[in-house]
Amino acid sequence: MPFELPDRRTLPLFPLNTVLFPGASLPLQIFEERYKRLLQDCLDSDERFGIVLIKSGDEVGQPAIPHPIGTVAHITQVNEMRGDRFLIAVTGERRFKINTITQHRPYITADVSILPDVDSEEARPESESILRQLNEYLSLITGLQGGWTSEVRTSRDPAALSYFIAETLLIDLSEKQQLLEKPSTVSRLEAEAEVLRRDIDQLRERVAVELRAKFSRQ
Repeated sequence: MPFELPDRRTLPLFPLNTVLFPGASLPLQIFEERYKRLLQDCLDSDERFGIVLIKSGDEVGQPAIPHPIGTVAHITQVNEMRGDRFLIAVTGERRFKINTITQHRPYITADVSILPDVDSEEARPESESILRQLNEYLSLITGLQGGWTSEVRTSRDPAALSYFIAETLLIDLSEKQQLLEKPSTVSRLEAEAEVLRRDIDQLRERVAVELRAKFSRQ
């Protein structure tokens, strides 16, 4: 039976310098005592925790201030390493919004609301168009690196596709966070289409420059 997330709940938080999207996988190395405690508590109760991008502060040391929207993480693998460290793998499930931070020690917990994927079906026409852009984007990147790529095979579900694109784009963390925070699938896909248009234009120019340089040497 699928794990059901209540609409509102208390969730342990793991602030990081990364953005996790629903459906994406992420490896994490756990070495701080507070996060080893968080890991053990989650394993003991089959609990999830939340990954949030740090707004200010650091991953290590004093509790960081997180962005208000993050993603629920499900632990899928745990490996104990030398030096009392753990290497774990997590998968993103649903987005959430922090309502109130409820504790800071030993690790941060918050009262959160699970966010729905709004207007996913209405975004289907947009998703077909953006998939063509994504294929060109990836083809240009791999071509510049001297490789090649086949056509992307991913979910045609608009919400899942929007998260896959957000994870795939080579953009900075602030832009990724903005995509995570988009209130609907349509608005996320529209923003991604703008990023793809911008970056495809830049990549085409780089390809043209490299070709001109190559032929000038012949």
